[in-house]
Amino acid sequence: MKIYYTCDCCGEPIDEIEVEEVDDTKFGFDCLTAKERQDIIKVDTVAGTMQVQSLCDKCIEYLGFQDAGDVGRGHRFLH
Repeated sequence: MKIYYTCDCCGEPIDEIEVEEVDDTKFGFDCLTAKERQDIIKVDTVAGTMQVQSLCDKCIEYLGFQDAGDVGRGHRFLH
């Protein structure tokens, strides 16, 4: 399956990878709630692709999350 990571803030592509099987734990998807999964991950089984919304480095900095102490404070982030 090909996994495409796109920035949820600016829409720019972040990365793409191809894997034989998606391991939820390996990719950090196991820590998401059902609602977060629905919002962040879109799977197209016919095309064999997955779209994952995340944040690019520029938007992390723009939003003020660049300091390790700020990330995750009261929020759950996939990245």
